[in-house]
Amino acid sequence: MKTYLPQIERRILVRPNQTFGILNYDLDNAYPQRMLELVAASPTAKDCWNKRAKFIAGNGFEEPGLGKQIINQKGLTLAKLLKAVATDKALFTGFGIHVNYNANFKVASVNYVKFEDIRLGDIDSPGTADKYALYSDWGRKTWKNIMRNKITFLDKYNPDKQTIKNQVLAAGGWEKYKGQLYYFNPEVDDYPLIEADSVWEDFETEAGIKIFNNREVTTGFLPSTMLFMQSRREEADNSRPDNDPAGAGPYANTPSQLEKDLGSFQGAKSAQKIIVIEYEDETSKPEFKPYSIQNNDKLFATTEKSVEARIIKGFSVPKDLINSEGASGLSNGGEKKEAIREFNDNTAPDRLELSEVFAEIFGHYYTAVNPTGNWNLLQVPANVADDITGIKAGASINQLLLADIPAENKIATLVYAYGFKMAEAQQMVSVGE
Repeated sequence: MKTYLPQIERRILVRPNQTFGILNYDLDNAYPQRMLELVAASPTAKDCWNKRAKFIAGNGFEEPGLGKQIINQKGLTLAKLLKAVATDKALFTGFGIHVNYNANFKVASVNYVKFEDIRLGDIDSPGTADKYALYSDWGRKTWKNIMRNKITFLDKYNPDKQTIKNQVLAAGGWEKYKGQLYYFNPEVDDYPLIEADSVWEDFETEAGIKIFNNREVTTGFLPSTMLFMQSRREEADNSRPDNDPAGAGPYANTPSQLEKDLGSFQGAKSAQKIIVIEYEDETSKPEFKPYSIQNNDKLFATTEKSVEARIIKGFSVPKDLINSEGASGLSNGGEKKEAIREFNDNTAPDRLELSEVFAEIFGHYYTAVNPTGNWNLLQVPANVADDITGIKAGASINQLLLADIPAENKIATLVYAYGFKMAEAQQMVSVGE
């Protein structure tokens, strides 16, 4: 028996692209680029991404001084490579590392490759099967068309000596050999979804709320108003024909002085100013009529909180590491410390995977960059200083609550000195008395 759910669609569609010899990463071949734009427009998503990347990279390599080792002629260090691949893994769940070999079939250089620049080669074409295509503008941000001659194809990572020899011969010699790409992908022969793909619509929602709030401020929070006035004849004639280009001909649109004056009164800095409008008789008197619109402040506030909660959940980040308002001043940092422990446990498999990848690649490096062979990553430590600060703050707050001063003074101190919300401060003072 087959089950069909018409309301559920695949998040990405992978289709062969014979023009470029690749498999498209969704219909527009720009899924990673779209996700990057959405995350950049969502403050919560960007914060979650940064937090996740920080915990995946951890506190660096366990082996002292290992992160300072330079691994190519451009000066890339192991620490920088770790940070770069951890950042990609935190969002895309995958990453790419380019390696090249010397004549002794040892890895001679290692480079970071942006995950969004990588595409799988078309498996149905012998020339692109088991290869990866690199291009810096799949989303067509810089150029309208993708230039086939600027797409670089790299062989799949395989440190086997005979495999490298065959690839070098196929390329036409060492001087033309471009190396291999280590493509870490949690999927098998498919493109991965981003870490929080299930809530990417919420990225867009939060970005929309941000834009709405900005427009409210820039228009001065003023009610919407319609202006009724006689058609203009002498100041400007806006009845130009459709075939007359804007700004040309005798029918060019020219704003009247009234329109210029009204425009100068828009915005938060111009709100509540006085405008003077002159008219000759009652028939020419402009008429302003406000029209009511729904007050969406509370609706947007509720939506914003629910969207934020879903984004945090989508990235699997403990909310105490994102939402600082939820932490209490009397917690002594306990909630945050526990959240750090929890997130360290959640990201432990990611750190292990990175350690194994580094051990594999640099196990074939031409020099012994890590003689001990210890590629373990340190987890993010819980900051003990937070506990000390919390203890001191808690003692001071207890003294304040026991002090023989008016309740209003206690509340004001809790709100403005310790950052409590008004309701929290009032409740603490009432309980203390």
